[in-house]
Amino acid sequence: MAISWDKLEDTSDTDPPVVTIYGGAKLGKTTLASEWPAPYYCRTSEGERQSAGSPMKSFGVSDVYQDVIDQMEFMLQAEHDRRTFVLDALDGLETMINAEACARNDWPDIEAPGFGKGYAAAHAVWLEFIAKVLELKKAGFYVVLIAHVKAKTVPGITTDSYPRYNLNLRDDSSSAICAASDLIGFLHQPVSIKKEDLGFKKTANRGQGGGDVSIAVQERPGYVAGNRYSIPKPTLPFKQGKGFDILNQYFPPQPDVVTEAPAEEEDAA
Repeated sequence: MAISWDKLEDTSDTDPPVVTIYGGAKLGKTTLASEWPAPYYCRTSEGERQSAGSPMKSFGVSDVYQDVIDQMEFMLQAEHDRRTFVLDALDGLETMINAEACARNDWPDIEAPGFGKGYAAAHAVWLEFIAKVLELKKAGFYVVLIAHVKAKTVPGITTDSYPRYNLNLRDDSSSAICAASDLIGFLHQPVSIKKEDLGFKKTANRGQGGGDVSIAVQERPGYVAGNRYSIPKPTLPFKQGKGFDILNQYFPPQPDVVTEAPAEEEDAA
């Protein structure tokens, strides 16, 4: 490879982001995704439905992995007015990907080949999907991937064990999705712990919160999150109708997407 200093390129990312949003049930993941510009909604199960007041165009529920890929190809090849590809949810896609790996190898189930070979084959299909996601990004589309949440107990090095929240996927699949994402946002309700005296030298911890929802955008020991945009605050407030505006101020500007600059907010917990 011949190297010339005259051919150095600026590697700044000017394309729309790939955003992964995960969190508990009914916190507003799909509602937040619906705020992106002109969203197209790709469903992976009957259980995933858009919220009232948050309409998105869709071809309906996908039955198999190829249905999802076909919709991504539609975004890339067809003439349409959609600007954002929304996948709801990665959990359902994982089931489809496992079935796709089995179909390609004539296995009755993903455990059949033994020694983790089934999951290795499924991971290869995940990488195909991620390549298509990045193709959408490069073509100028926003991509929003939605996932549910799981908690895993992590052994502390200098502390007791503690729960850590992550995408509800196999660890290798979750890591691959997070590596491809420009922002991983964890939707949650900030909670404070109040210790109650039960008498007889017994106490109990009670969780308290006001019902507000925050988007964590920086990694913490208790959850997976992160971004490539140097967002200065670890968490941002999520208010319905303003979620995309709050995030978009940190995204690479797109000439056809103009949003109202959000007012300064107090730091979310």
